[in-house]
Amino acid sequence: MNHSPFNHSLKLDKKRTLCNVSNSILKHYGVETFHTTYKPLDKILKNTNKEKICLILFDALGKAIIDRYQEYIPFIFNHVYKEFKSVFPPTTVAATTSLTTGRYPIENGYLGWTMYFKNYDKLINVFPSNNKLNSNEFIKPAVQYDLLKTKYIWDLINEHDNSNTAANIMSFDVNDSKDPIINLKNYFNKTNDLLKNHKFIYSYCTEPDHTMHLTGVKSFNTKDMIILLNNELEKLVNNNPDTLFILVADHGMIDVNQEYTHAHDDFCNSLNNQYFAIEPRFATFKVKDKPAFVKAYNEHYAKLFLLKSKEEILENHTFGYGKPNQYALDSMGDYFLIAKNISMLNDGYAPQDLVANHAGCTKQETQLYMSLFNN
Repeated sequence: MNHSPFNHSLKLDKKRTLCNVSNSILKHYGVETFHTTYKPLDKILKNTNKEKICLILFDALGKAIIDRYQEYIPFIFNHVYKEFKSVFPPTTVAATTSLTTGRYPIENGYLGWTMYFKNYDKLINVFPSNNKLNSNEFIKPAVQYDLLKTKYIWDLINEHDNSNTAANIMSFDVNDSKDPIINLKNYFNKTNDLLKNHKFIYSYCTEPDHTMHLTGVKSFNTKDMIILLNNELEKLVNNNPDTLFILVADHGMIDVNQEYTHAHDDFCNSLNNQYFAIEPRFATFKVKDKPAFVKAYNEHYAKLFLLKSKEEILENHTFGYGKPNQYALDSMGDYFLIAKNISMLNDGYAPQDLVANHAGCTKQETQLYMSLFNN
């Protein structure tokens, strides 16, 4: 399989990313847009006669994953409409938030799983709002609802209409059972229930991301989970003929090897501290000795990761376009190491048990499909 990066410049596409997709949704409902819309979706939305829209995101079900399992998931594969792209980094925190806000990561401040916040002088895992270096320490109020508080597309639609006709559902909010299969079916049932009284639903599912992280892209567990998603989606679509369903992912996934930064004293000695922010495959470092850092990179990591400075990242609009969020700027170190094959960094506080991961710049992680149903 080809693991080469699709774009070494890391300059984000302005016309066909998740951010453009959400702006198409806003435009359809008469809400002022933030950025360019995704023209192929505009065409569908303009011509649809459906009363309702359900935007579904299956976490990590990127183009390469759908292609791999296409013979087992005919309902999803046979309804593929267009190929488009994630944002940078292609990871859940950045990508889902770009989709759900209509703004790029540089604007909304959601760069990745772990960010540095000056207010606390800590590396904080954004969604759980806990200290990276002490996972039992939770930051309150949670950064997602405080420092990074934002409005989502369903909020904007409701404000525009002065109504409550748009809503969202997250699969982790309906995990009432210890059986993951029961939880997944419960999630689809809850989505179906919401569609009875709403004209727009954003429906997010943590699978197959969760399964692939633990068992890998090629595992039987992953195959079974993706088949289950395909079959449950088909039932949901057939139960709601008055609804246009738009299926996307936030990113893809790739099986990985771990590279431990502490194995290289010269690398660690060049840093202000030993720990990185953002993602293990899109890591940023604050550096005290730049020549030593670059030398250590060339010796240990040049074949595995791209090296980009903060200035290059900003000049290339890697995190997107618009006014930079101060929390995003604060979290950016002097340099970035971005995976270009199958490696992820581990500073001792990255997950030890990941078989597969994302956030690098390979095609497997960045390229997505959009599938349409009832269109």
